[in-house]
Amino acid sequence: MPFSRQRVNCWICLAIDLIDSTSFWVYSQLKLGCGVGRSVVPPLDNYRKGNSRDAKLIRSMTGYGRGEIEEKGVRITVELRSFNNRFLEITMKLPRFLTPLESEVKNMIHTRISRGRIIANIGWDESEGLGESIKLDEEVADRYYSLFQNLKQRYGLPGEVDLQTFAMLPDLFKREAEEWEPAEALPFVMEALSIALDDLMEMKEREGEAIAGDIASRMDATLAYLENIESRLPQRVDELRQRLKTRLAEICDQSNCDEALLAQEVVLFAERSDFTEECVRYRVHLENFKRYLIEGGVVGRKLNFLLQEMAREVNTMGAKAADATVSSNVVLIKEELEKIREQVQNIE
Repeated sequence: MPFSRQRVNCWICLAIDLIDSTSFWVYSQLKLGCGVGRSVVPPLDNYRKGNSRDAKLIRSMTGYGRGEIEEKGVRITVELRSFNNRFLEITMKLPRFLTPLESEVKNMIHTRISRGRIIANIGWDESEGLGESIKLDEEVADRYYSLFQNLKQRYGLPGEVDLQTFAMLPDLFKREAEEWEPAEALPFVMEALSIALDDLMEMKEREGEAIAGDIASRMDATLAYLENIESRLPQRVDELRQRLKTRLAEICDQSNCDEALLAQEVVLFAERSDFTEECVRYRVHLENFKRYLIEGGVVGRKLNFLLQEMAREVNTMGAKAADATVSSNVVLIKEELEKIREQVQNIE
């Protein structure tokens, strides 16, 4: 049996109150809590100014550094190459006699770098003639002398074997290079490594600053698109109110209308049509993203997590919208988030 007109009006008023109360409260949080129209992430110039002297800089995971010193006739060179990686992975290439120093080298790299694949190449070049001694090969000299004596006795040759004779003989003297102990070489290797790390970190920070600037400008773009969506909310609430009135009237005019079905329709319509909460959460994630971007340091994983959360909120907006303006801006936000995600993959 159809509901009375009074009963229908009660359901319509309840549904409208549900939409209005939810939309008004959440939208008020947008205006009061997050500041509609306020830029969340500063552009590149403001990003640079926002980093104080004590603030840590964003670092890229890619870079190159080189250090070189000369001590006691030895040239020690250290080359460091850094690539993207989820964790810290260090590969060493060094002379065999320096192998015992591998753990010390890795520990020093670990104190400066948190993520990335690092290839460390250590070179050890001793200058020719330095660190060498010349010694008489007594075994060879004894053989020469014995041969001369045998020649003299066997063939009855005159004369004596003297110094001039020995001076003309080959292979009588040998060169012996001074051998370095790993412990003795350690401070020199560490000095060259420190120079290489400073060079590498400078390049990583310079590239990281450029990446952060690009991310900041793209975040500003997503905020502009979000404000386009938010500006549509008041008009959208009016449209939802009218659509719901029409839908409830259609249901209530049916002869077999179920009151439980009517209540369910009201609740589902309100839940599926309102996405102001997603806008609020997106802004909160933006504020956190801004804070980590300005604080700097090792923030790659945090930024990546926030991007996943923002993408989830945007996807929900798109699913609930059923509106051309909202849908087009959702697509634009998702495009920017994907570009930002690619950049964040290169942040330490």
